[in-house]
Amino acid sequence: MRCLPFPAIATALLVMLGLLALAGAAAAQPSAAAPVERPRIGLVLGGGGAKGAAHIGVLQVLEELRVPVDCVAGTSMGALVGGTFAAGMPADEIEKSVLAINWSRTVGSEGERDRTPINRKLAGLTYTNNLDLGIKDGGLKAPAGLLKTQDIEDVIRNLVSDARLTRDFDDLPIPFRAVATDMLGGEMVVLGKGDLSVAMRASMAVPGAFSPVVVGGKVLSDGGMMRNLPVDIARGLCADVVIAVWLQSPPPEASALNSAVALAGRSLEVMIEANQKAQIATLTDRDVQIVVPMGDIGSAAFERVPEAIPLGRAAAEASREQLRRYALPEEAYQAWRRTLTRAADGTIRLAEVRISGLERVNPEFVRDQLRNVAAGRAVTTAQITEDTSRIFALGDFERVEYRLTGPREAQVLDIRPVEKSWGPDFVRFDLGLAANGDGSLQAILRADHNRTWVNARGAEWHNTLQIGQALFVQTELYQPLDVRQRFFIEPSANFERNLEDIYLDGDRVARYFVQETFGAIDLGMNIGTRAQLRAGLRSGWITVDRDTGSPTLPESDTERDSSARLRLVYDTRDAVALPTRGALLNARYVHASEWAGGEQDYDLLEGLLVKAFPWRGDSLTLILGGGKELAGELPATEEFQLGGIRTFPGLQRGELRGSSYWIAASNYGWKLADIQSLFGQALYAGLRLQAGRMGERIDEVDDGTLYGIATSLGGRTPIGPFVLSLGYVDNDSWQLQFALGRPISEGSLLDEIR
Repeated sequence: MRCLPFPAIATALLVMLGLLALAGAAAAQPSAAAPVERPRIGLVLGGGGAKGAAHIGVLQVLEELRVPVDCVAGTSMGALVGGTFAAGMPADEIEKSVLAINWSRTVGSEGERDRTPINRKLAGLTYTNNLDLGIKDGGLKAPAGLLKTQDIEDVIRNLVSDARLTRDFDDLPIPFRAVATDMLGGEMVVLGKGDLSVAMRASMAVPGAFSPVVVGGKVLSDGGMMRNLPVDIARGLCADVVIAVWLQSPPPEASALNSAVALAGRSLEVMIEANQKAQIATLTDRDVQIVVPMGDIGSAAFERVPEAIPLGRAAAEASREQLRRYALPEEAYQAWRRTLTRAADGTIRLAEVRISGLERVNPEFVRDQLRNVAAGRAVTTAQITEDTSRIFALGDFERVEYRLTGPREAQVLDIRPVEKSWGPDFVRFDLGLAANGDGSLQAILRADHNRTWVNARGAEWHNTLQIGQALFVQTELYQPLDVRQRFFIEPSANFERNLEDIYLDGDRVARYFVQETFGAIDLGMNIGTRAQLRAGLRSGWITVDRDTGSPTLPESDTERDSSARLRLVYDTRDAVALPTRGALLNARYVHASEWAGGEQDYDLLEGLLVKAFPWRGDSLTLILGGGKELAGELPATEEFQLGGIRTFPGLQRGELRGSSYWIAASNYGWKLADIQSLFGQALYAGLRLQAGRMGERIDEVDDGTLYGIATSLGGRTPIGPFVLSLGYVDNDSWQLQFALGRPISEGSLLDEIR
């Protein structure tokens, strides 16, 4: 073998070493085709009621910065926003959907009265509360929540749409967990399976305000009591890095904690803040903390949701540099985003519609409420919601659930109304007060009992006991004649004893006890939810006893009164007390004769028309009413009366009595302040102009047409409607008057003006 010279060998070795060095350097460089590794990001959205709308602003900034989210954990409103995002809805669409929510309807009572069946709209009304107490096991039982949840559940179902069909939340576009509290075990419950909308609602169920959700034997309420900011849940689900968003309100002033109610509310806030601080303490330098200062926006201020969203955006913008660390390149982010976007909701073709779960209520009556859904039809989720809302408005149910199963082109819709667990016997209590500037005070206390669904056609047994200024006892049975409850028959019996003042040219000269004892039977027709027509026969006894006054004044013995009666009511008012929109038409005709032993012979006709208009946040109400004796002589119980805070401010209650009258009035109410805007509670200043005349007065005084003006302060409040009025009438009468709660009768159909 020929040996190479040393210089050649050295050169070869150097070349080999150089090649090895280049190879090592090349191996140290990443391949251009290899994917960029990134940490898995968990988004944590804290609770806070209406303040939680700020989370939407945070989501918008995350999308603009191209920050991906690999899992979501949320509590309360954080669960609502987070669950919707996890279901695949982009932040801008969430904002659009949330801003479109009518919170006065969803959380409050707007529109509820118009959906209520007319027979329940007209019977058993209370003014100082909306609480139906049940009679169970010899005691009174309150509902589990003071506020209805039906419209909230409908909103959630519409937000998550088809994601409700995903039973495992790991299979959502973004894995998701909602946090709730088990009120039985006093433990945190992490919801990761089942119906997504139910999990979100359970996480939001503030104890006392909303009824809890029962799932798997657990009674679930708001998760904020255990984990208002579930950082640990997100870490266990997926997160290498946590983006935690919580809502910060300033602490209260010491002067604000001056009542038991304020301290009780603050104690819950302290408990929530404590568990939230414990979670915040676990965050590291890799995590991103987004604190949203909420100012004076409270947890229940749903009307301020539009203000909360920009606050979340501003807080996220303040953390922009920290968030940029986890941003993806445009192409990579869009690839991730495409894996999340859900298909737009379309129509669902129904193969079958079922009504299930009912024990007392007739399923055919429930089915008759369906206007949109039917087997063979293509419907949207909004149309299903419209029908379930109509079912809920019947008043028999805590909530109305529904579920879709089967393929989209042939799905089965199972509607499951949940009957009120504290029924079927209900009782309501009511209070009414009225006072004049002269120091006189009238008061009534009333209890109404209603037993629902006495039989399969929906009969209701209603009983009333009222004591105070007017003693009133009544029992009646409302019996529908058909499953649709369009026609009905209603027998009744009542006893009433009123203490009434008699005036002579504005001066009180006597006080009488006026007593009625009657039995009646009516045949009627319900016309939708807005009108009712009834005709009936009534027979009984009338007694008038003088309590105070000159012995020369008349006093009658007991007399028999038998009459035929016709009545039409049309009612679209948004509220019975101080309505701000809608109309009321109430007309009656009475014909009394000597049939069935009657001793009275008379005819009368009376009508009332009220129309309320909203105007730039204020309210204008027009009133027109009148009545006339058509024949005979009216008994004391049927004489028309004018005077009082509702019928004719400036005159004393019942000051004018006679056999015919007319009145025309207008009232403008300036809204001064909202008390609870979601429930239509506000404070108004009013100005009322009126004119009227009483004909054939019993004091034989003819003042002709009287004109009056009155100013007032009033509104609907948590303790009932109230009015404080100062009125003047051009017969030189001034009256300062006050009314609270259930109106005390002033002697005409004008009593319907609340």
